[in-house]
Amino acid sequence: MKATIMHDVSPEVAEKCSKITGIEVSIQKPEDAEIQIILPRFVPTDKLKAVQTISAGVDHLEFNKLPPNVEVFSNAGAFSDPVAEHAFAMMLAHEKKICQFFSDTGSGNYRKDKVGSLWGRTMGVLGHGGIGRSCARIAKAFGMNVNAFTRTPREDRNVDCFMDTAEELVSNCDVLLIALPKTKETMGIVDKSLLARFRGDMIVNVARADIVVEGDLRHFLTGNPGKVYLTDVWWNEPEVAFPIPENAYLTPHVGGISRESADNAIYRACENVRRYLGGQPENRVRINEYK
Repeated sequence: MKATIMHDVSPEVAEKCSKITGIEVSIQKPEDAEIQIILPRFVPTDKLKAVQTISAGVDHLEFNKLPPNVEVFSNAGAFSDPVAEHAFAMMLAHEKKICQFFSDTGSGNYRKDKVGSLWGRTMGVLGHGGIGRSCARIAKAFGMNVNAFTRTPREDRNVDCFMDTAEELVSNCDVLLIALPKTKETMGIVDKSLLARFRGDMIVNVARADIVVEGDLRHFLTGNPGKVYLTDVWWNEPEVAFPIPENAYLTPHVGGISRESADNAIYRACENVRRYLGGQPENRVRINEYK
């Protein structure tokens, strides 16, 4: 059994991947490998048996080109902590008016203003996967209450209550955190009906843009200038259609990028390849949810 990394990495990284998996790992040689460790795409071959992504999300994969009986495994959780940090960086920057104060003082205007706090507020976590769980843990450290909605609830001491529906979640939170994977079922789940139930003032999206209906969100933000949309994702990125609404704050999909995350994500993917070879892989993708 051989694996190949479909990404430009150093020989040193490939060598470490070989040690982790226990098999030969080459660099961009799909014709020789039964397992492809990919970012961002696989190459269909007769030998291919398994695809292991380096990314946590898999919605970018061309599943229609996947040969029959090839299994796909995601790298869920690999970027959860840095993405959760980014979510809270956006929330705190907004609540504490950091950008406003930087701009004011940089232009010679030393002026105090009241700021907000996360303490005591309720976060609604839409999607309790790796990112959702990391955000729930951080929220508790900030003294927040945490509710969550997910199709597969799992015990989490940082979640006060699992809601039965997304509608119930949205109706009972001050801050809505969107952390769902993008699948056929979740695309467009945050629409005008769901937004109309939101009584809080902050929506944070660190998942995928298409989970939210763009036209519905723009209409919602225009009609509710006191509410804000803090997001690391946007439609049709990187070809973003500017201008964006004044109460939307966008970062260029950098939440999972850190000095440490790139190689660590590859090694984590390789650890799951080792588990696959041992018959106990994690994060098997339900391919029918994407085709």
